[in-house]
Amino acid sequence: MTRVQILGAGECGLPLARRLLDGGILVTLVTDRDAEAVLSGSVTSTQLKFPRTLDLESAAGLGHWRTLAPDVLGIRFTMVVEGSVVDQWSGRFSRPAQSVDQRTAHARWLTDFVAAGGELDLGSPSVPEIDSRAAGYDLTVVTRASGELAACFADDPRWTLPTEPARRMAVFYLDGVAPDPDGLGTYVALPGLGELVSAPALTGPPGQERRCETLLFAAIPGRPLDIVDARGTAAARWQQARELLDSHLPPAFSARFRVGELTDAGATLVGGVTPVMRQPIGTLPSGRPILGGADVVCRMDPGGAQGANNAVHCGTHYGRAILDNPWGPFDRDWMAAAAEPWLTDIAHPAARWTLTLLDPPESLGRLMLAASRDSSIADAFAETFVHPAGSDLLTGTPS
Repeated sequence: MTRVQILGAGECGLPLARRLLDGGILVTLVTDRDAEAVLSGSVTSTQLKFPRTLDLESAAGLGHWRTLAPDVLGIRFTMVVEGSVVDQWSGRFSRPAQSVDQRTAHARWLTDFVAAGGELDLGSPSVPEIDSRAAGYDLTVVTRASGELAACFADDPRWTLPTEPARRMAVFYLDGVAPDPDGLGTYVALPGLGELVSAPALTGPPGQERRCETLLFAAIPGRPLDIVDARGTAAARWQQARELLDSHLPPAFSARFRVGELTDAGATLVGGVTPVMRQPIGTLPSGRPILGGADVVCRMDPGGAQGANNAVHCGTHYGRAILDNPWGPFDRDWMAAAAEPWLTDIAHPAARWTLTLLDPPESLGRLMLAASRDSSIADAFAETFVHPAGSDLLTGTPS
């Protein structure tokens, strides 16, 4: 029987492992944390999943929160300059998006995977150990990697990307924030400073989930919005964030968020993301090929809200490719064919859109101005987050 080893238990690795297990494939999932450790850890993102992604999860039996998580119906865009609103409009998605704390989702999926008979291997194996173990599997899929393992995947020469994070992120999960009256997420542009993004979400241990509000400061490095200290305590970080709200937002905006309280001790995250585009086929020291997916191949700044969606689609594409060819061979030609549809249809358009959003051309500025006068344009802009492949007029091609 075919045996597959998956490294990484995130938005790609976990659903992929469960799809393969349900399809009769023997699966070993390698990760450094069990469900209990995931729940007791810190938040990992402000993921917002769009309708197509939610549909994929539901079809795989993983959409446990579709009737529980608050719907996000669209985006309320606001431009603020020196504390005053200079432009504002709202765009609606064609169907609602949702956000579930990845600690909640991943803990549930891990628990269910083991209960269904999946093999969970806890640890952080070295590249030589992975190479040795890979000989016992028909296929190794790497969905999470850093350092030596990531170096097994060559950069994609078609892309020229920033070598430093475009934004410094500070993430907060908050109780006590009043819901947006229209069920919208918030996107505040602060020219020269960065952005502030929020959306309702679901958090808490499986079976004890509750509504919260996620808040993301996306600061241009070195500018006044970039003050949240990664070394500080969670409480100190939130105090710094409150000061930013009062300093840079109109009072009505600041008042809505600053009354919030952290959902738990792990409700903050500070850091930056350097974008990466790698080739999907890696090579271990022995010469054995491995298939890369999700952030290993395409890592994007979270400000474009594409990372979790990209990973889920990757897991779905790879799952279908494996189950359509369950006996292999899983050679380099097969890997290239398995990765190409995901890269072409999902990952590359999402990466181009994210780069465009963080460094907008004049065409995007004109579109934003038009959106304030025409609700159909506002809705079309909101839908670009849902389906970045439709944004070719703005994004062009990689250079």
